[in-house]
Amino acid sequence: MSPLAVRIGVGVLALLALIALRGKRWAYLTFVLLGLLYFPAQTHFRVHAPKCEQLLPTLHLLVPLLHNYAYIALFAGFYWMTWVQFGRSDARGVWALVATLLVAALVEIAEGMTGGGRGQVHCRVRDLVPDAAGAVGAALLLAVWSRLRRKPAYVRLGMSRPAAAPRSAAPTTRVVVPPRAVVPPPLPYLPGRVVPPPPDFSPGPSPVTPAADMDPTHEVAPRVGAAIAARAAVIQRLQKILARLWEMLQRLWMSIRRRRRTIVFGVVVLALGGAGALVMLRLRAAAPAVTVQPDTAPALLQPPPPPPRPLQSEAEGYYEPSYKFTVSDRRFTRLTLRPQPFVTFSRPGIRDEVGCADARISPVAAHLRCEFERVGLLVTIEGQFPSRTVTSRLDAQVLNAWVTVTNTRGETLFRARESFYWHTPD
Repeated sequence: MSPLAVRIGVGVLALLALIALRGKRWAYLTFVLLGLLYFPAQTHFRVHAPKCEQLLPTLHLLVPLLHNYAYIALFAGFYWMTWVQFGRSDARGVWALVATLLVAALVEIAEGMTGGGRGQVHCRVRDLVPDAAGAVGAALLLAVWSRLRRKPAYVRLGMSRPAAAPRSAAPTTRVVVPPRAVVPPPLPYLPGRVVPPPPDFSPGPSPVTPAADMDPTHEVAPRVGAAIAARAAVIQRLQKILARLWEMLQRLWMSIRRRRRTIVFGVVVLALGGAGALVMLRLRAAAPAVTVQPDTAPALLQPPPPPPRPLQSEAEGYYEPSYKFTVSDRRFTRLTLRPQPFVTFSRPGIRDEVGCADARISPVAAHLRCEFERVGLLVTIEGQFPSRTVTSRLDAQVLNAWVTVTNTRGETLFRARESFYWHTPD
């Protein structure tokens, strides 16, 4: 894949991750699908059956595996994104951890089907250690954060619950209504004065005050009210932002209209200048070549090209494995290809160098068969050079090989894929 396509893909994945952190399920599923399709896309969808290394990591490999900080951070973020998708489930932490480990296993299988995008088998169970460490670390951090805040770690817009309005106390006095049989005496007539009708003949409601237990109750839904108020606040803020953007666009358009002549003149000048520069460059390229006289030709000759860089398979030195294993009280420490191929085993105070009778070394691959007769061991190394030229970096993996150690009865004592680092001769 081209670097531009890789950058575009990374940008799309980052955008989907941000949307998924807001709880969008479709963005999460799209992120997982595109992430798994990244590996087949590197090899133009040329896949094969994965051959995964199922050896469990030992204690000596745990510390180097935990130094893979990139994968730890990546799967910690993926755990957070998965944790958000499960909402308010009681076991959201457990389900998020299971989903993260499942996706990590799918990534390893995808790398094994495509060779990790480098033409090599890259599917190992021990590579799940940094993925699991990142997920567990993120789970602990989110658990502590939720414990401290007493609410989900992602931000939600909320409002405090409004307090219920106190009920008014019922009046203790009653309005005394005269009995129907009693007729009040008529009031004296005064000009300009309107006499109200007696209470018995009023068309309005009864003046009797209802009892305290008959007061109307107001059902208040604090959560619904808070949600409506929050939504109204968000809509009002968005309307303000859109109004400001509209005002800015109007001002910009008015500025362009006021200076339209200057803008048109500038565009015309730039177009003419660009056309002139293009014509001048073409004229320079089409200028007639000057014939060099034979006597001045040696002086104008270019310096010879630099010699090609030496091949890694031809470089003298030794190769140290990333994991120095021990077989029959002897520790495998290094491998030497030039000038003579041999492997080196060591134990306290003793260093054994075992020659390789069968050695086939090419610029691309190396095959060694070394027999340790005194101990009864047979070492077979089959590897490839990721980079054909010699590199000066001490942390670059220059040889990836399968190392197999068997005894005289044909039993396999050790078998694993190792990465070797090259060093100059001592």
